Parts: sequence; structure tokens; C-alpha cells
Amino acid sequence: MSNIDLIKLVEKSIAVSKGTRIQRLKKAPQKMLYSKILEFITILFKNTIRIKTKTFWHENMLVLIPEIVSLSIYRFGFFEEGLTRMVLEYLKPGMTFFDIGAHFGYFTLLASVIVGNEGQVHSFEPTPSSFDVLKTNVSNKGNVFLNNNAVFSKKKIISINDYGTKYSAFNSIYNARIPQNIRKKLKVEKYKVETISIDEYVENNGVVPDFIKIDAESAEHEILVGMKKTINRFHPIITIEVGDMDVEGVPTSKKLINFLIQRGYKPYEFKDGKILHHNLKKRYQYDNILFLSSQ
Repeated sequence: MSNIDLIKLVEKSIAVSKGTRIQRLKKAPQKMLYSKILEFITILFKNTIRIKTKTFWHENMLVLIPEIVSLSIYRFGFFEEGLTRMVLEYLKPGMTFFDIGAHFGYFTLLASVIVGNEGQVHSFEPTPSSFDVLKTNVSNKGNVFLNNNAVFSKKKIISINDYGTKYSAFNSIYNARIPQNIRKKLKVEKYKVETISIDEYVENNGVVPDFIKIDAESAEHEILVGMKKTINRFHPIITIEVGDMDVEGVPTSKKLINFLIQRGYKPYEFKDGKILHHNLKKRYQYDNILFLSSQ
């Protein structure tokens, strides 16, 4: 399936998601009603429902209701319009894609379709429960290589906070980037995980990343520090999740962006349906920033 075909498909899904409740219900009545019922049941009985759904490109994907990413994919077939558009615009057949913070595998699956048999997808997900779902979702993907590791500035053993299924997208080595009043109510499990730097991974595996997506819940700066050689040598396309939630010990989003600007990158954002040049801000709400090397 070509990128043009994928863009047409996601535009249809985006149009549905942006409609009113009545419009969404008319266009996808079963999905909308059933997802609400499932969400209600999981909240009422405090459990999780594993269910297969279709992505916007009509591929099966296992999701877990009531987890927030899963609900979006179940209802509309996509998650994060801006980042999805960036991947569709700049990832090409035959490229090598690094998915850092793969979660259940939405971007891993999308990248696998785009790069095809001649390309590769290397996915990194440290949380054991999320990794199990990821592994199930890519079990038939010959071009995907999985890593149950946290990406960091260097190799070491660190502790990761697991906030449970519903908030699994916020698992981090730091406090979750969610409101404190919600975080206080969550039961947190801690796991020891092995880390690896991108520079080390690239050298050990002999791979050259063309596009690196980073969504690591506050560990982005450490990841960038651990990929300086890769940046200087290969100048990959990079996307980084930003958002200042004043988490203790976490550098500001502005510092992340400046890190790459100082290394010859230009930042871009998705706004009003387009990918536009990004002007640096003092403080950031949740977003994804695209970086293209000028070298």
C-alpha cells in the first residue's frame, strides 16, 4: 500500500473523529456504541478487555480497553493525528524506522507497512505487560525487530513505574505526566529493566536509522544524549514528544528542541492540517515536534 493510499485512508478516519457526537454515531454506530459499553463495563468492574480492532489501513491490532490509546484506535483506527501525518509524509519504502516507546505497536505496525520488505522497524518497549501486547501485534511481521529495553543515555539497570493498563501509555522512569490528583490514586508497580543507548544499538547491530520516533515519557533528553554519534553521522529524521508537566528531574521541552537545533536540525509542527516550521516556545503543552537535518 502506497503512502498516498494510506493518507487517503487516514483522512477518512480523521474526518469521522472530528465530527460531532451525532455525526460520529451515524458514520460508525457499532464502533461508537460498543466502545462506550466496553468502557463502562471496564470502569464498573475495574477490569480490562482485550479486543481485536482494525487500524485505519485495515490491519488487525490487539488493544486493551479502557486504555486511552486503545480507545482512539478502536473508535477511529488511528492515534495522534500530527505524528501519524509526519510518519506518512517522511517515512518511505526501504527505510529503517526506530520506534522508541512503542507501547502496543500502532506506529510499529504503520511503519512496517510503509517500509515494506526492503525496510526495517526496530521497536523498543520496556514495560513487560505492554511488550507482551506489542509482541502479539507484530508476530507475523518479518521486518520488525523487538527490544524489551528502555532506551537511555548509556547501558545500565533502571527502575520503571508501571501505572497499570489504563495509564500504560504514561509508564516512565519518572513520575507519570498526568495530573497529580489522578497519579496519587494509581497503584504503581516498579520493574527493573535494562537500558541501551541508540549509539550502542546502532553499532552492535550494524543498522542505520533513517527515522527515529521518540515517545519515552520524560526520558527524551537522556535518549538524545545517548544518540549523539548517530545524529552526527547519519542525521536521521527525528520526532520527539514534548510537554512540560514540571516533573522533577526532567529537562524542559525547550531544552530538548535546542539540543537538536544546535546539531543542525530544523523543527516542524503539525498545525491546521499542515506540517509547518516551528517557532521555539518557553513552555509546551503536549505535542510532537518533527526535526529535519539541514546537513
